[in-house]
Amino acid sequence: MDSLLRHENFWTALAILVIYVVMIGMIIVRRRRQRNLLKDNQTRLLEAESRFRMLDDLLHTLDVGIWSYDCGSGRIVSASLAFHEMTGYSAEYFGNGVPWRALIHPEDLPLFESCVLKLRQGEAVHTHYRIIHAAGEVRWVQVKMIPTMDQAKRMVRVDGIAIDVTSRHKMEEALQDITERKKMEQALKESVERYRRLVESSPVAIAVCREHKLVYVNPAGLRIVGASGSEDFLGTDPWDWLYEPCEQSKRDRVIERIRQGNVVSEELSIRRMDGAKAEVIVTALPDDDTDAIKIFFEDVTARKAAEQALIESERINRHILDIAPVAMVLHSNFECIYMNPAGMRLLGVTDLGQLVERGYEHFVPPDQIDLVQREVKGVYERGATATLVESQIIQLDGTVIDIEVVTAPIPYIGDHTALTIIRDITEEKRAERERKAAEKLIRESEERYFKLQMSLDRFSSDLFGMVKISELNARIVEEIQKVLKTGKVSLVTMNCGSSEFCIVGGAEDFSKDVLYAICDRHPERLPLCKLHETPDGYFVKIGEINGEHSMIYIGEKASLLKYEAKKIWLETISRYVSVLYDNFRVIEDLTSELEKLGSSQQPIWLLRVMLHLSENERKRLSQDLHDAALQEQIIWYRKLNQIVTDTELPPKLRGQLEEIEQGLLDVIYQIRITCNELRPPLLKEEGLERSLEALFEFTQLRTNYAISFEGSGFEEDLSDDRLIGLYRIVQELLSNATKHSNATEVKLSLSTRSGKVILNYEDNGIGMGPEELEKLEKQRDHFSSMGIRGMKERVRCMNGTIAFGSAASGGLSVSISVTAR
Repeated sequence: MDSLLRHENFWTALAILVIYVVMIGMIIVRRRRQRNLLKDNQTRLLEAESRFRMLDDLLHTLDVGIWSYDCGSGRIVSASLAFHEMTGYSAEYFGNGVPWRALIHPEDLPLFESCVLKLRQGEAVHTHYRIIHAAGEVRWVQVKMIPTMDQAKRMVRVDGIAIDVTSRHKMEEALQDITERKKMEQALKESVERYRRLVESSPVAIAVCREHKLVYVNPAGLRIVGASGSEDFLGTDPWDWLYEPCEQSKRDRVIERIRQGNVVSEELSIRRMDGAKAEVIVTALPDDDTDAIKIFFEDVTARKAAEQALIESERINRHILDIAPVAMVLHSNFECIYMNPAGMRLLGVTDLGQLVERGYEHFVPPDQIDLVQREVKGVYERGATATLVESQIIQLDGTVIDIEVVTAPIPYIGDHTALTIIRDITEEKRAERERKAAEKLIRESEERYFKLQMSLDRFSSDLFGMVKISELNARIVEEIQKVLKTGKVSLVTMNCGSSEFCIVGGAEDFSKDVLYAICDRHPERLPLCKLHETPDGYFVKIGEINGEHSMIYIGEKASLLKYEAKKIWLETISRYVSVLYDNFRVIEDLTSELEKLGSSQQPIWLLRVMLHLSENERKRLSQDLHDAALQEQIIWYRKLNQIVTDTELPPKLRGQLEEIEQGLLDVIYQIRITCNELRPPLLKEEGLERSLEALFEFTQLRTNYAISFEGSGFEEDLSDDRLIGLYRIVQELLSNATKHSNATEVKLSLSTRSGKVILNYEDNGIGMGPEELEKLEKQRDHFSSMGIRGMKERVRCMNGTIAFGSAASGGLSVSISVTAR
């Protein structure tokens, strides 16, 4: 066994030895081959260097330089002798990192940069440009450069050949100079002839002045000054032709400026041969060779007039655009050029920059941008006006409004220019929608609307005869019960502080749960005349005084209140009551106080307070009736009028609606009369005399007597209390004449004497006897003959006197005198 193992180890060691010997032999053979290859390469390198030196010597004799530029290090790594002599710089100069770009002439750097760009794209470049030699001289070189790119297509090296072609360029330039000189001599001859013809035929006037005398003028100049020949013009001083004389000092300064070469065109006025004025633009040039001055002048009289007319026209057109009520936008290629103020208001912008900054797409709904682009582009290209269409636009704050728009091409600054006109029809569209809704509502509820309108008319008419709150309470409950067809209507007053309530009208079965529900909503915070719903019914607050709230409560879910018209009717009739409710409460309080005073004469200050309160209440009532009841009647009348004009309505239905329309007009007329009687219109603005004349005109339309008025001796200088006081007295005098006098003629006069206003009244009616007049003068009862008593109290408040008597015609005469202040 051991013998066998020793035998195997021997052969293994022998095999390893053989392998080792073979490997050593292979290494020796390889090294021998490498030495032979190195010798061959060295031989070839020596031969290449010899050929390169030979080629370099050859190129040096031809002024051809060769170089190689390494892009990584940014240096010229090798260059021929001819290259160094061509540039004047040694290899060490380029070895320090100075680039080839530093040698390029500054004017040829753009050309060099374009060549570098082509090299980086892998293109060979063949060009010529100038370089600056180390000695400072400029040399022309013809260059060919070939780039070497790596696998990533990046330029790693540039090899180039440069040939000095400076001598050739100089020869070409010299030859070109000779050719050009000959051409110039010929051209000069031709130019002189052309110049002569040009001057003679020039539309611009040309004159030559020497020693302050005109020595030449072309035909155009003769035409401008209106001269028949040059003899009329030559030899004269050019300053003598100015329309306005020029001082000698100014002439000297101008001539000196011209001689110094300061040439400036000026607009001057010259006098023609016939004495007419002509506007010209004059330019003077000095002629250094002949010491003459050349004068060029162009007649711009017509142009100046046209420019002035154009400026005025543009001003008018711009003013028209600025004041136009519709939006106008001038645009070109979808860019805004101008927008008038109406357009800025429509878009909600304050200046054009906001529009330019955002672009027109910001103001057009997204779903309409393509349509707008097509339409406007069509106008640009076809040159035809687009069709008027309805669209929408987005204002700067995001509000979308309805518009009507049309675009038309205009000749402004070239092609693709147009004017877009935009009109806001939001209100029209809204009115149209409301009209259609109103038509539908009226068609569906004609009878219901008619009854509600008649109810408001009847109720408003009844209000004029009421003077107590109790009557008003009963009437409002009655009307609501009648219209809503329910007996569960209660008028309740409640005090939130004490949670007490009192039923002052209507149904007595008022649930306390309802009271709690109302209290939970804080009645003091509830708005007046606004309908509120509870689980068991509805309530509306109609008034508040001294912490006590008045409520109308409907104790069931009335089916009629499901209609919006019924709710509006209920809120409207509540508004009527609210307007009068507090006034009646004040009147009752004042009446109670007056009854306590008995027949004793009231102090003047109290009378003034009462009259002032009365006028304020009249004013408030007039405003409330005008702003609420009258406006609502007018709105409903207009809506009804729009429906009546519908040609599709059946004749029978149109007739019924026309009757309702006429009824509405009567109600509107009656409310207007009441408002005017409660508060005279424009009394302060137009004065007492003009207001009385308007009152007389209106009164004669409703009465059978004639009114004559004399106010020539009246001077307007009254306080507000005097104005309204005298106006009310005249109202009462006319009212008495209408009701009691049976007169056919009434005379009034108004005058001012010694700081007092004198008002005289006279009629030809039945008048009063001596006993009646004596009784009238002694009368002290506040509540009998309220009209006469009221006049007497008003006169007393104005520190005046009033006297009643019999007129010469047998009627009544009244003489009133009050202080103006």
